[in-house]
Amino acid sequence: MTPSDLGLDKFAHDLNPAVVGMIRAWQGDAELDTLYHRLQARKKRRGFLDSFAEALVALQARKQGCSISVEVPTPAGKSCDLLLERNGVKLYVHVKRLAGSQPRTQRLKISSRLRILECIQKPWIVKIRWNEDLSDELMQVYVTAAAAFIETARLGDLHVVRDADGNEIGGVKIMAPNDERRVSLVIGLPTGFVDNSPRVVRLLQRAQKQFMPKEANLILVCTPNADGANEVNSALLGSHVERWDERPPKGKRVAHGRGDDGFWQTNHMAESQMAGWFWLAPMHGEYQGKLWLREGCGLPKEVVELAQDIFSNE
Repeated sequence: MTPSDLGLDKFAHDLNPAVVGMIRAWQGDAELDTLYHRLQARKKRRGFLDSFAEALVALQARKQGCSISVEVPTPAGKSCDLLLERNGVKLYVHVKRLAGSQPRTQRLKISSRLRILECIQKPWIVKIRWNEDLSDELMQVYVTAAAAFIETARLGDLHVVRDADGNEIGGVKIMAPNDERRVSLVIGLPTGFVDNSPRVVRLLQRAQKQFMPKEANLILVCTPNADGANEVNSALLGSHVERWDERPPKGKRVAHGRGDDGFWQTNHMAESQMAGWFWLAPMHGEYQGKLWLREGCGLPKEVVELAQDIFSNE
Protein backbone atom coordinates (compact mmCIF):
# COMPACT_ATOMS: atom_id res chain seq x y z
CA MET A 1 0.00 0.00 0.00
CA THR A 2 1.53 3.32 -1.09
CA PRO A 3 1.41 6.38 1.22
CA SER A 4 -1.26 8.02 -0.93
CA ASP A 5 -3.53 5.00 -0.35
CA LEU A 6 -3.39 5.37 3.43
CA GLY A 7 -6.61 6.73 4.95
CA LEU A 8 -5.19 9.77 6.73
CA ASP A 9 -3.29 10.78 3.61
CA LYS A 10 -6.10 10.07 1.18
CA PHE A 11 -8.77 12.00 3.11
CA ALA A 12 -6.58 14.55 4.94
CA HIS A 13 -7.76 17.46 2.76
CA ASP A 14 -11.20 17.20 4.43
CA LEU A 15 -9.85 17.03 7.98
CA ASN A 16 -8.70 19.49 10.61
CA PRO A 17 -4.86 19.51 10.39
CA ALA A 18 -4.42 19.68 14.17
CA VAL A 19 -6.67 16.65 14.66
CA VAL A 20 -4.79 14.73 11.96
CA GLY A 21 -1.51 15.54 13.69
CA MET A 22 -2.75 14.23 17.04
CA ILE A 23 -4.03 11.02 15.44
CA ARG A 24 -0.74 10.46 13.60
CA ALA A 25 1.00 10.60 16.97
CA TRP A 26 -0.92 7.44 17.94
CA GLN A 27 1.38 5.31 15.79
CA GLY A 28 3.11 2.99 18.23
CA ASP A 29 0.89 4.19 21.09
CA ALA A 30 0.19 1.38 23.59
CA GLU A 31 -3.54 2.14 23.64
CA LEU A 32 -4.44 3.71 20.30
CA ASP A 33 -2.07 2.20 17.74
CA THR A 34 -4.85 -0.22 16.68
CA LEU A 35 -7.23 2.67 15.95
CA TYR A 36 -4.51 4.54 14.06
CA HIS A 37 -3.79 1.61 11.76
CA ARG A 38 -7.51 0.99 11.23
CA LEU A 39 -7.85 4.55 9.94
CA GLN A 40 -4.85 4.14 7.68
CA ALA A 41 -6.26 0.91 6.21
CA ARG A 42 -9.58 2.47 5.17
CA LYS A 43 -9.88 2.92 1.39
CA LYS A 44 -13.50 4.07 1.13
CA ARG A 45 -14.77 7.35 2.53
CA ARG A 46 -17.69 5.70 4.32
CA GLY A 47 -15.51 3.27 6.23
CA PHE A 48 -12.96 5.98 6.95
CA LEU A 49 -15.61 8.25 8.49
CA ASP A 50 -16.86 5.38 10.67
CA SER A 51 -13.37 4.94 12.10
CA PHE A 52 -12.76 8.69 12.23
CA ALA A 53 -15.85 9.06 14.43
CA GLU A 54 -14.35 6.56 16.89
CA ALA A 55 -11.05 8.44 16.72
CA LEU A 56 -12.74 11.73 17.66
CA VAL A 57 -14.33 10.05 20.68
CA ALA A 58 -11.00 8.54 21.71
CA LEU A 59 -9.27 11.88 21.24
CA GLN A 60 -11.85 13.61 23.45
CA ALA A 61 -11.55 10.92 26.13
CA ARG A 62 -7.77 11.15 26.19
CA LYS A 63 -7.91 14.94 26.54
CA GLN A 64 -10.00 14.34 29.66
CA GLY A 65 -7.44 12.01 31.20
CA CYS A 66 -8.93 8.60 30.37
CA SER A 67 -7.08 5.42 29.63
CA ILE A 68 -8.55 3.69 26.57
CA SER A 69 -8.99 0.14 25.33
CA VAL A 70 -10.07 -0.46 21.72
CA GLU A 71 -12.41 -3.24 20.49
CA VAL A 72 -13.10 -4.94 23.81
CA PRO A 73 -14.71 -8.40 23.31
CA THR A 74 -18.08 -9.12 24.96
CA PRO A 75 -19.43 -12.48 26.16
CA ALA A 76 -21.93 -12.43 23.27
CA GLY A 77 -19.11 -12.65 20.74
CA LYS A 78 -19.33 -9.00 19.73
CA SER A 79 -17.12 -6.09 20.74
CA CYS A 80 -17.37 -2.71 22.38
CA ASP A 81 -15.73 0.11 20.42
CA LEU A 82 -13.98 1.76 23.37
CA LEU A 83 -13.53 1.14 27.08
CA LEU A 84 -12.72 4.32 28.99
CA GLU A 85 -11.32 4.32 32.50
CA ARG A 86 -10.51 7.16 34.87
CA ASN A 87 -9.94 7.01 38.61
CA GLY A 88 -11.30 3.47 38.75
CA VAL A 89 -14.53 4.33 36.91
CA LYS A 90 -15.27 2.36 33.72
CA LEU A 91 -17.46 3.32 30.77
CA TYR A 92 -18.08 1.15 27.70
CA VAL A 93 -18.70 3.35 24.66
CA HIS A 94 -20.41 2.35 21.41
CA VAL A 95 -20.00 4.81 18.51
CA LYS A 96 -22.50 4.85 15.64
CA ARG A 97 -22.46 7.22 12.66
CA LEU A 98 -25.55 8.41 10.84
CA ALA A 99 -24.35 8.50 7.26
CA GLY A 100 -25.23 11.53 5.17
CA SER A 101 -24.11 12.98 1.86
CA GLN A 102 -21.16 15.19 2.72
CA PRO A 103 -20.49 16.30 6.30
CA ARG A 104 -21.13 20.00 6.62
CA THR A 105 -18.30 22.18 7.88
CA GLN A 106 -20.64 24.94 8.96
CA ARG A 107 -24.27 25.39 9.86
CA LEU A 108 -26.68 26.74 7.31
CA LYS A 109 -27.92 30.16 8.32
CA ILE A 110 -31.53 31.28 8.36
CA SER A 111 -32.10 34.26 6.09
CA SER A 112 -32.62 37.50 8.01
CA ARG A 113 -35.78 37.99 5.96
CA LEU A 114 -37.32 34.98 7.70
CA ARG A 115 -36.58 36.06 11.26
CA ILE A 116 -39.90 37.89 11.42
CA LEU A 117 -41.53 34.48 11.81
CA GLU A 118 -39.88 34.19 15.23
CA CYS A 119 -42.03 37.10 16.41
CA ILE A 120 -45.19 34.98 16.11
CA GLN A 121 -46.56 34.25 19.57
CA LYS A 122 -47.10 30.54 19.09
CA PRO A 123 -45.32 27.89 21.22
CA TRP A 124 -43.85 25.92 18.31
CA ILE A 125 -40.51 24.76 17.02
CA VAL A 126 -40.98 25.26 13.29
CA LYS A 127 -38.86 23.71 10.55
CA ILE A 128 -38.62 25.85 7.43
CA ARG A 129 -37.16 25.37 3.98
CA TRP A 130 -37.02 27.73 1.06
CA ASN A 131 -35.39 28.12 -2.34
CA GLU A 132 -32.28 30.18 -1.72
CA ASP A 133 -32.55 32.05 -5.03
CA LEU A 134 -35.98 33.54 -4.31
CA SER A 135 -36.52 37.15 -5.34
CA ASP A 136 -37.58 39.67 -2.70
CA GLU A 137 -41.12 39.45 -4.01
CA LEU A 138 -41.29 35.66 -3.78
CA MET A 139 -39.61 35.67 -0.38
CA GLN A 140 -42.39 37.95 0.83
CA VAL A 141 -44.93 35.51 -0.60
CA TYR A 142 -43.23 32.70 1.31
CA VAL A 143 -43.07 34.63 4.59
CA THR A 144 -46.72 35.70 4.36
CA ALA A 145 -47.92 32.17 3.64
CA ALA A 146 -45.71 30.66 6.35
CA ALA A 147 -46.94 33.15 8.95
CA ALA A 148 -50.59 32.51 8.13
CA PHE A 149 -50.03 28.75 8.37
CA ILE A 150 -48.19 28.93 11.71
CA GLU A 151 -50.98 30.99 13.28
CA THR A 152 -53.53 28.17 12.87
CA ALA A 153 -51.40 25.02 12.59
CA ARG A 154 -51.23 22.13 15.03
CA LEU A 155 -48.39 19.83 16.01
CA GLY A 156 -47.16 17.81 13.01
CA ASP A 157 -48.91 19.92 10.37
CA LEU A 158 -47.04 20.53 7.10
CA HIS A 159 -47.62 23.22 4.49
CA VAL A 160 -46.04 23.55 1.03
CA VAL A 161 -45.78 27.14 -0.22
CA ARG A 162 -46.23 27.77 -3.95
CA ASP A 163 -46.02 30.83 -6.18
CA ALA A 164 -48.83 32.12 -8.40
CA ASP A 165 -47.91 29.58 -11.10
CA GLY A 166 -48.06 26.64 -8.71
CA ASN A 167 -44.28 26.19 -8.42
CA GLU A 168 -43.06 25.07 -5.01
CA ILE A 169 -40.94 27.75 -3.33
CA GLY A 170 -40.63 26.31 0.17
CA GLY A 171 -42.32 24.57 3.06
CA VAL A 172 -43.19 24.87 6.74
CA LYS A 173 -43.65 22.11 9.33
CA ILE A 174 -44.65 22.24 13.01
CA MET A 175 -42.09 19.99 14.68
CA ALA A 176 -42.48 20.26 18.46
CA PRO A 177 -43.81 22.38 21.34
CA ASN A 178 -41.62 25.28 22.42
CA ASP A 179 -41.39 26.36 26.07
CA GLU A 180 -40.57 29.93 25.06
CA ARG A 181 -44.20 30.47 23.93
CA ARG A 182 -43.04 31.88 20.61
CA VAL A 183 -41.82 30.43 17.34
CA SER A 184 -38.30 29.01 17.16
CA LEU A 185 -36.99 28.24 13.68
CA VAL A 186 -34.86 25.32 12.46
CA ILE A 187 -33.77 24.53 8.92
CA GLY A 188 -35.05 21.71 6.73
CA LEU A 189 -33.50 20.39 3.54
CA PRO A 190 -34.13 22.56 0.46
CA THR A 191 -35.83 19.63 -1.31
CA GLY A 192 -38.07 18.56 1.55
CA PHE A 193 -38.32 17.48 5.17
CA VAL A 194 -36.49 14.30 6.16
CA ASP A 195 -36.95 12.66 9.56
CA ASN A 196 -33.89 10.57 10.33
CA SER A 197 -35.19 9.46 13.74
CA PRO A 198 -36.13 5.93 12.54
CA ARG A 199 -32.59 5.49 11.17
CA VAL A 200 -31.16 6.65 14.49
CA VAL A 201 -33.36 4.13 16.35
CA ARG A 202 -31.90 1.34 14.21
CA LEU A 203 -28.38 2.51 15.07
CA LEU A 204 -29.28 2.53 18.77
CA GLN A 205 -30.66 -1.00 18.48
CA ARG A 206 -27.46 -2.21 16.80
CA ALA A 207 -25.35 -0.61 19.51
CA GLN A 208 -27.44 -2.15 22.29
CA LYS A 209 -26.60 -5.61 20.95
CA GLN A 210 -22.93 -4.83 21.57
CA PHE A 211 -23.39 -3.89 25.25
CA MET A 212 -21.10 -5.27 27.90
CA PRO A 213 -23.44 -7.06 30.33
CA LYS A 214 -23.77 -5.66 33.87
CA GLU A 215 -21.58 -2.67 33.04
CA ALA A 216 -22.15 1.01 32.27
CA ASN A 217 -22.69 1.39 28.52
CA LEU A 218 -22.95 4.64 26.58
CA ILE A 219 -24.15 4.92 22.97
CA LEU A 220 -22.85 7.91 21.03
CA VAL A 221 -24.50 8.73 17.69
CA CYS A 222 -22.78 11.24 15.43
CA THR A 223 -24.40 13.10 12.55
CA PRO A 224 -23.00 15.19 9.68
CA ASN A 225 -24.87 18.31 10.82
CA ALA A 226 -25.33 20.16 14.07
CA ASP A 227 -29.11 19.78 13.95
CA GLY A 228 -28.76 16.03 14.35
CA ALA A 229 -29.12 16.41 18.11
CA ASN A 230 -32.87 16.93 17.60
CA GLU A 231 -33.13 13.67 15.65
CA VAL A 232 -31.30 11.74 18.36
CA ASN A 233 -33.58 13.33 20.96
CA SER A 234 -36.68 12.16 19.07
CA ALA A 235 -35.21 8.71 18.51
CA LEU A 236 -34.58 8.26 22.24
CA LEU A 237 -37.71 9.84 23.70
CA GLY A 238 -40.22 9.44 20.87
CA SER A 239 -41.72 11.87 18.39
CA HIS A 240 -43.76 14.83 19.59
CA VAL A 241 -47.50 14.10 19.51
CA GLU A 242 -50.78 15.43 20.83
CA ARG A 243 -51.82 13.40 23.89
CA TRP A 244 -55.57 13.03 24.28
CA ASP A 245 -55.10 10.60 27.17
CA GLU A 246 -53.63 13.32 29.38
CA ARG A 247 -55.08 16.49 30.84
CA PRO A 248 -53.65 19.60 29.17
CA PRO A 249 -51.75 22.13 31.30
CA LYS A 250 -53.73 24.99 32.77
CA GLY A 251 -54.65 27.45 30.04
CA LYS A 252 -53.99 24.94 27.24
CA ARG A 253 -56.54 23.12 25.12
CA VAL A 254 -54.31 20.20 24.13
CA ALA A 255 -51.68 18.18 26.01
CA HIS A 256 -48.46 17.38 24.20
CA GLY A 257 -46.17 14.47 24.87
CA ARG A 258 -44.12 11.75 23.23
CA GLY A 259 -45.20 8.94 20.95
CA ASP A 260 -44.49 5.25 21.50
CA ASP A 261 -41.79 5.13 18.82
CA GLY A 262 -38.90 6.10 21.11
CA PHE A 263 -35.96 3.81 21.88
CA TRP A 264 -36.47 4.47 25.60
CA GLN A 265 -40.26 4.15 25.66
CA THR A 266 -41.74 2.23 28.63
CA ASN A 267 -39.53 -0.75 29.45
CA HIS A 268 -37.84 -1.04 26.05
CA MET A 269 -34.07 -1.45 25.98
CA ALA A 270 -33.81 -1.25 29.76
CA GLU A 271 -30.06 -1.87 29.66
CA SER A 272 -29.61 1.52 27.98
CA GLN A 273 -29.56 4.25 30.62
CA MET A 274 -27.51 6.93 28.92
CA ALA A 275 -26.93 8.05 25.33
CA GLY A 276 -25.33 10.94 23.51
CA TRP A 277 -24.84 12.79 20.24
CA PHE A 278 -21.89 14.57 18.69
CA TRP A 279 -21.29 16.51 15.51
CA LEU A 280 -19.02 14.81 13.00
CA ALA A 281 -17.45 17.97 11.58
CA PRO A 282 -14.07 16.85 10.19
CA MET A 283 -12.72 20.38 9.75
CA HIS A 284 -13.53 21.45 13.30
CA GLY A 285 -11.11 20.82 16.12
CA GLU A 286 -13.44 20.95 19.13
CA TYR A 287 -15.80 18.20 20.26
CA GLN A 288 -19.44 19.30 20.27
CA GLY A 289 -21.82 16.91 21.97
CA LYS A 290 -24.85 16.37 24.16
CA LEU A 291 -25.95 13.66 26.61
CA TRP A 292 -29.33 12.31 27.68
CA LEU A 293 -30.08 10.31 30.84
CA ARG A 294 -33.02 7.95 30.88
CA GLU A 295 -35.75 8.87 33.36
CA GLY A 296 -34.91 7.13 36.61
CA CYS A 297 -31.37 6.40 35.44
CA GLY A 298 -29.86 3.77 37.71
CA LEU A 299 -26.20 4.25 36.81
CA PRO A 300 -23.77 5.15 39.60
CA LYS A 301 -23.26 8.88 40.10
CA GLU A 302 -19.54 8.68 39.32
CA VAL A 303 -20.25 7.02 35.95
CA VAL A 304 -22.73 9.71 34.95
CA GLU A 305 -20.32 12.44 36.02
CA LEU A 306 -17.52 10.85 33.99
CA ALA A 307 -19.67 10.73 30.85
CA GLN A 308 -20.88 14.29 31.33
CA ASP A 309 -17.37 15.56 31.94
CA ILE A 310 -16.10 14.02 28.70
CA PHE A 311 -18.97 14.20 26.25
CA SER A 312 -21.37 16.97 27.19
CA ASN A 313 -20.93 20.64 26.26
CA GLU A 314 -23.97 21.70 28.26
